[in-house]
Amino acid sequence: MTHMMRQLFEPVADAEMWKSIGLNTFWSIVTILVAFIVIKMLHFMIAKFFQVRRLSNLSSSEKRDTTLIKLLQNIITYVVWFIVLTTVLSKMGIKVESLIAGAGVAGIALGFGAQTLVKDIITGFFIIFESQFDVGDYVRINTGGTKVAEGTVQSIGLRSTRIRSFTGELTILPNGTMNEIVNFSVNNSVAVFEVSVSSDENIRAVEDMLMPYLETLKDKYEDVVKTPEILGVDMVKAGEAVIKIAAETLPNNHVKVSRLLRGDLKDFLDSHGVKAPVPRMVMYNQPKGGPGYE
Repeated sequence: MTHMMRQLFEPVADAEMWKSIGLNTFWSIVTILVAFIVIKMLHFMIAKFFQVRRLSNLSSSEKRDTTLIKLLQNIITYVVWFIVLTTVLSKMGIKVESLIAGAGVAGIALGFGAQTLVKDIITGFFIIFESQFDVGDYVRINTGGTKVAEGTVQSIGLRSTRIRSFTGELTILPNGTMNEIVNFSVNNSVAVFEVSVSSDENIRAVEDMLMPYLETLKDKYEDVVKTPEILGVDMVKAGEAVIKIAAETLPNNHVKVSRLLRGDLKDFLDSHGVKAPVPRMVMYNQPKGGPGYE
């Protein structure tokens, strides 16, 4: 019994074993700390590189640079931590080569179950390198014809994309689920809005009055690309004539520009004495002896 107890506790009392464990643990901690520092430095160098690239006018798009920065930083992080993991396991006496070989065999076995992950990563590469959208773009994502997210792209990863809606919700979508992508930030938008005046006004004279003022709006608002154009009278009804106007704007600024120009034109028409539409009530006198007369 005493011999058995001695055999059990002899390894625990081995000073060399504890010294080896302590030394390996120390160097593992040092390796992890160095990895944090290396990742921070590489992230900084990548961001600095693209900053210099923008200053030298070699960059085609600031949003595109932001997307590539995040992608490269993610790749650097994965690579560094993989190296750290293998290094720490080696220090602990674990044969990394056997694990990698086993992982290769297991990878084949799990490949069929990881098809979704592989699909997400491949789709992520296509999204980034085909410039389907970049960080900062306003997009709408549909899956099977149904809208699943709409908002500003916060980040694009190899596996998922983060989209923040106008009201603040953050949607994280696996890249492989995005079947249809509508990007509102690629081409200029068109703000189409209406201005109502009294039907008693001379519409042609009102349009002639508006034209010189519309030409000043391009210089007043940087979001307006071209001089707004009068499309004509869209509707005439009791007491009201509706004039439709279109203005080309920078991408995804049509709603804001519509509100601004609608208010400006209302003030302009008021200051020039153009009457606003007033609802009219028409009353009919029923002749005596008619239906319903008492």
